[in-house]
Amino acid sequence: MRFQSTLFVLLCSLSLTAQYYEVGAFIGAANYTGELNNNAGLFPAEYNPAIGIFTRYNFSRNFSAKVGLTKGQISGDDSNSNDTRIRARNLSFRADIVEIAAQAEFNLLPYAIREDKISAPYLFLGVGGYYFNPQAQMRGNWYDLQPLGTEGQGNTLLSDQPKYSKYQVSFPIGLGFKFNLNHKVNIGFEVGARRTFNDYLDDVSGKYPDLAVLRKDAPVAAALSFRTPELEGSPLPNPVGQLRGNPDDQDWFFFMGMTISVNMTDKYGLDFDEKYDIFKSEETNEWAIKFKNKKSKIRKKKKSE
Repeated sequence: MRFQSTLFVLLCSLSLTAQYYEVGAFIGAANYTGELNNNAGLFPAEYNPAIGIFTRYNFSRNFSAKVGLTKGQISGDDSNSNDTRIRARNLSFRADIVEIAAQAEFNLLPYAIREDKISAPYLFLGVGGYYFNPQAQMRGNWYDLQPLGTEGQGNTLLSDQPKYSKYQVSFPIGLGFKFNLNHKVNIGFEVGARRTFNDYLDDVSGKYPDLAVLRKDAPVAAALSFRTPELEGSPLPNPVGQLRGNPDDQDWFFFMGMTISVNMTDKYGLDFDEKYDIFKSEETNEWAIKFKNKKSKIRKKKKSE
């Protein structure tokens, strides 16, 4: 028993700085900034559900790393704008986004549940990859926009631009706050922006193509490219060459919500494994407490000297 107690104390002392990991889930909302919210901010009407799973590895009291898989939906509609010119453009979309990302987290306060430091705000920065698929609705049907080339992409008669890829790179950045309910469960709140180098989350970026040419080859693409006639109710001039979006501003997307995670270790700093139960007996704990108190008295004596 003395050997077990000694080993237990050593494990407890190591646990003060032990590395451990968590597994958890995210539930919240997604939104975006781009052409179809007039680059004015996050329209409340366009918040959509988002869910995810993650694992977090705690290196120390101040540093952690997290890998997560998150799925959400973003959307936008020109009808939300107060600008009559934007409303007349009459474009709308929705897009499912699936992101896998790795993030480095920095706790602004020490977070160490075995030392009763059980809450901390934190900042994070990372890199990820995501898949998105913009769609638009017309006459009750939803159409995938990327294959259509609504700005002439991929059509050599209209543009030298290829169709954009649905797979892109993201750079998450944000902040959060987490606190520990007990030695096993953590709750947190997080807001994260995703910097992209992609202006086609909403399938709107550049100029209108020559609709007369596009209509001959792809009438659905032409109809979804220029939707002002749906409001005006009369034939309108071909808008070829006019700006449809703003190619100088890249789109962003956002995930925000609540996290809940489980620590894959206990208050002794030991993994959840039956083979460690011998170190958690009442007798061993009492011995360990006495040992810890004795060490504390020695430290105080040394300081007083």
